[in-house]
Amino acid sequence: MASPQSRFAAQFAQGPLPVSENQVYREPGWHVWCTSIVRDARGLYHLFYSRWPEEKGFEAWATHSEIARATATSLEGPFNYTAPVLVQKDSQVPAWDRDGFHNVMVKKYQDKFYLYYTGQHGNGDWWDHRNHQRIGVAVADTPEGPWQRFAHPVLDVTPGAWDSLMLANATVTDTPDGRYLMIYKGVGDGPPPFGGRVLHGAAWADSPLGPFKKDPKPLFDESGVKFGFEDPYLWREGDIYFCLIKDMGGFVSPSGESSLLLMQSPDGIHWEKSDPLLIVGKTLPWHDGAPRTFDRIERPSVFWDEETQKLALLVAVKPKSDQEPSFSLRVLYR
Repeated sequence: MASPQSRFAAQFAQGPLPVSENQVYREPGWHVWCTSIVRDARGLYHLFYSRWPEEKGFEAWATHSEIARATATSLEGPFNYTAPVLVQKDSQVPAWDRDGFHNVMVKKYQDKFYLYYTGQHGNGDWWDHRNHQRIGVAVADTPEGPWQRFAHPVLDVTPGAWDSLMLANATVTDTPDGRYLMIYKGVGDGPPPFGGRVLHGAAWADSPLGPFKKDPKPLFDESGVKFGFEDPYLWREGDIYFCLIKDMGGFVSPSGESSLLLMQSPDGIHWEKSDPLLIVGKTLPWHDGAPRTFDRIERPSVFWDEETQKLALLVAVKPKSDQEPSFSLRVLYR
């Protein structure tokens, strides 16, 4: 029996529509990354994203990132900067997420909004900040906040396990039995500063606020590959889970290069290739008719607009030129 396809399969298979300038979100003076959209009861679209000062350089995502919000009256945009959401605190405050916030994902469950993020602290060394990454959650009644944070991560490392060094890149969906499933990236102990292999795990909770209980076996485990995948984005259609994930080196992608792939699973643990498998590589159609190729296309998320019946794939983009700051795109489908 053939595996069920995502309801978005036909749109993904046809490929994205050309990107217009309104679908590009840039912010002068900042690198922009990690976007997530929610629509409120008034019909206003809220774009949450990570940003860090352009002057600090692209790699400062690990040391200087914060989360901000922009709004628009339509999915097509344009979106306009509205307010900061989570920002760096005084470096003397002994908090697990004192020095930065990254990998934002916002979901609405019942009458609350939940913001999942990667928080970190460190001594100023890039690797020290990376290796102190943990997964947090904040909660609010509206996208405008105020956002309640917590004194401890919603998911922490497990000593002696495959994820004993750091955690990041959380994505969450509800489950058919009323629980919540999180997929996350983790790294275990290994030669410093990188540590062990980069793998992914699953964890379940009875509440969006946790506590999340981990399954011990890692996911998406390509034998012999140290850093195969990252940037999962998870959702559920009926009893089937779907996940977009970045293939770092073309290990599974039919293109043989870094790509965004679609996987599916009946239980959140056992994953197989979906159809279509390849969703986006490094090139996108552009409104002027000349396709654009980028250095990186990462951090996918999907937004299905029930009101307009439109599908958007949100991605973070790093241009080929180091002189141009990163930005985000809302890639639309037929």
